[in-house]
Amino acid sequence: MDMKINHKLLRRQREQRAWTQNQLAEVASLSMRTVQRIERNGIAAKESAMALASALDMDLADLLIQSNSSSTRHTSNRRWWGLVGILTSLIVSLGWWSTAAAEQVMINLSVKAESGASTEGEMQFLNELGAQSEVRFNHQFRLLVRTVRHNQGLLLSTEIYDFIDGDYLLISSPSILIADNELAAIHLDTHSSGRLQLSFKSDF
Repeated sequence: MDMKINHKLLRRQREQRAWTQNQLAEVASLSMRTVQRIERNGIAAKESAMALASALDMDLADLLIQSNSSSTRHTSNRRWWGLVGILTSLIVSLGWWSTAAAEQVMINLSVKAESGASTEGEMQFLNELGAQSEVRFNHQFRLLVRTVRHNQGLLLSTEIYDFIDGDYLLISSPSILIADNELAAIHLDTHSSGRLQLSFKSDF
């Protein structure tokens, strides 16, 4: 069976020993024409390849081009499977994120000044579970809401800002638990509108 020899390496190893092709042929018990042919085209019978490797005190695998190709192929395979692992982790993460992002709840919010019967504002907004939503009323109040599931209800964590002296200032950050389709309220004092009632209701 013929083997593909790294003929450049073969010639370099011979020249490093200051051998002629005839000297290498004698040490390897081959004809000089065989050595010349192998150095020219890199094709050698298995017995000739083994004889040359022995004469040069080399492992046969180091002299064969196949060993280098195999090493490169194995390295490529390792890189490929590493890339597959990274892509798989990314796909799983994206799948989890997509599932979580799809879970949203509709929240009904009513803001009323307790000093009178007038309602300051009513609105509905969608909140993605675990994410923060922002709501503003009449450019006076800014409300940040984050929802998470808690037992059989929703836990709302809020930050309430009042517009004072040209800037929104945090005046309260209460949390409130909402049961399904039931009203829950937060009461707080503000600088601009006195005491307010914020009522939340959600159907989930």
